[in-house]
Amino acid sequence: MVGSSSRRGICVIDARQRIVQANVALARLVGKQRARDIVGQPLSRFLDTGVDALGVRARLGHGRGPLATYLHSVGPAGKRRKVPVFIALQAVDAGNRRRSGAVVVITVRGFGDRIATSAYSEQLEIALDVGQLGAWGLNLRTGEAWRTDLHDRIFGYEHTRPRWTYEKFLAHVIPADRERVHRTFKQATQAHQRWAFDCRIQRSDGDIRWISIQGGFEDDIQGDPAVAFGVIADITDRKRTEAQVEFLAYYDSLTHLPNRRLLDDRLAHAVVHARRQGRFGAVLFLDLDDFKSVNDTQGHQVGDEMLVEAARRLCDCLHEDDTVARFGGDEFVVVLEDLGTDRDAAAASAAEIAGIVRTALLEPFVLSTIEQRRASCSIGGVIFGDNDSEAATLLQQADVAMYRAKAKGGDGLCLYEPQMQHAIDNRVAIEQEIQQGIENDEFVLYYQPQLDLAANSVKAEALLRWHHPRRGVVYPGDFIPVAEACGLIVPLGRQVIEQACRRLREWSESPVMSSVSIAVNVSASQFHHPGFARDITSAMARFAIDPRRLVIELTESVLLDSIERARATMAELAVRGVRFALDDFGTGYSSLYYLKNLPLHQLKIDRRFVGEALTDAHDAAIVHTIITLAQAMGMEVVAEGVESVATRDFLLAGACVQQQGFLFSEALAAGPFEAYVRADPFAKTMPASIGR
Repeated sequence: MVGSSSRRGICVIDARQRIVQANVALARLVGKQRARDIVGQPLSRFLDTGVDALGVRARLGHGRGPLATYLHSVGPAGKRRKVPVFIALQAVDAGNRRRSGAVVVITVRGFGDRIATSAYSEQLEIALDVGQLGAWGLNLRTGEAWRTDLHDRIFGYEHTRPRWTYEKFLAHVIPADRERVHRTFKQATQAHQRWAFDCRIQRSDGDIRWISIQGGFEDDIQGDPAVAFGVIADITDRKRTEAQVEFLAYYDSLTHLPNRRLLDDRLAHAVVHARRQGRFGAVLFLDLDDFKSVNDTQGHQVGDEMLVEAARRLCDCLHEDDTVARFGGDEFVVVLEDLGTDRDAAAASAAEIAGIVRTALLEPFVLSTIEQRRASCSIGGVIFGDNDSEAATLLQQADVAMYRAKAKGGDGLCLYEPQMQHAIDNRVAIEQEIQQGIENDEFVLYYQPQLDLAANSVKAEALLRWHHPRRGVVYPGDFIPVAEACGLIVPLGRQVIEQACRRLREWSESPVMSSVSIAVNVSASQFHHPGFARDITSAMARFAIDPRRLVIELTESVLLDSIERARATMAELAVRGVRFALDDFGTGYSSLYYLKNLPLHQLKIDRRFVGEALTDAHDAAIVHTIITLAQAMGMEVVAEGVESVATRDFLLAGACVQQQGFLFSEALAAGPFEAYVRADPFAKTMPASIGR
């Protein structure tokens, strides 16, 4: 069976109705074997008597469907016959009437019947428009050209039709691409091959666009290319998308710095270069200190603003040959090259640059919020050039050194030393054990008594202990810093609140214990976590406790992060009855602003002042001042670290009756604490001068 493509002939005619291009299907329809056998002949020669291309054009121009006529054909034996066909025509404009022509589609009836009810030429134009393709043809001998309207619109000619030539086309190609385009076209012409390329053009309105051109050739009788023809498409949007995909593959979308993938490549090249040249380089691994609290308290949009500004400052600190990349989150990596041939000098240079970076980041960040933020950073460094370490190993070592810097309090530089790896391995193991401990309920609250020596009442401060399956009881100083650094402090703190509320519920059913309140220490990360107030409220409701029995202890460092947000969170809980204590008062950025504007009901005097009050006049004065201040503002005051009778009596003389310390008791598990309360602790601790 003959396919439909063999029953559809296509040709291009010029203004004199001569065939200038044709496909093989049309040649075979009229009894020829090759398309070039009919090129140069008038189309009317093959049409039924009285029908010519102008007649077709006139007919179609009145909105009628394809013209039904007959095509003259010569069979294999030389027998002439008429083939019933439909003819459709699409006019093209070459810039003037004499150079204009048309694309003619001749379809054998039977196939064409399916589209006989619509204008076939319109369908051809629609097909080109749907594909956003402009069609064109070029006579390589005369320079004559034809093209469709879309072709001209791609080049910016919306209302004019300039004379089109190959030279005109080249003039639109931007200079950077022009020689390549001309060479490609010339080589394809010489090789008689189809061709395709992308290039940039400057439209008539000055806009730069990307286009894609595909084309082929029709040979003359001698077999030489006589006519070039093809299609053109505007691919600017595609090129932009490809450029964006390429950018995102190697650059961070937020900061526009190189990403991990490009960093690995550049660092690998830097290592090879250093070895070959005998010169040293350095890798600096930076982590913004306490950045998580920015996201938690200010929102991710503000956090992103801070990261973008930090990236800009890093770039300003470095040479163009250096690399600064965003490693992920709030971590950045700097690769310094050509630091000299002496290792110690290279280390000194790296430290100097790290100092410049730290200073730049400490400048206030002006963000979209009302408050300004400062950002210190922990930096780990490693020198390369005299060892066989690969890029991945160097990054790992710099990361290890960064964690050592952070463990020392942050805002500093630490250069890598081999023994650091052991410490990091231990840290990772502790992180995993903390996670398991949370899941296995290994963290237990102990309770240290707070005695009111005037009211003969007992309160409790909850202190966390880790019942480790191998190491026994582990104290907070050995795991809280790790939990805060790895983000486990929030679920751990949530578990502490749950335990405290459960204990208050149990004690509420005992006449002796029902009046005991529990104070819980809360870290900055936990307090500023978006779900903190909700967690507290949910736990109180679940265990049906009296909110007045729950005290949240905060340090001044918690309040420093965002005083307004802190006040909002405290107010949300205070209105439900929860009380707040300011722990370690006097050791931080003590401010009367906190006492005046926050819903605090208790101040706790830090043990360092209490312990030295009997031997240091300044500490004694500080203790008296805090007591007086609390009383003047209607707040309770609790002295921590009371370890001797003399200290107890000194505080009582100053009217501080709420005390806590080893003189009274260490922190006790729940059972022993209950026994302590029932045993009437005031019988042994009450001074004779205070009646019972």
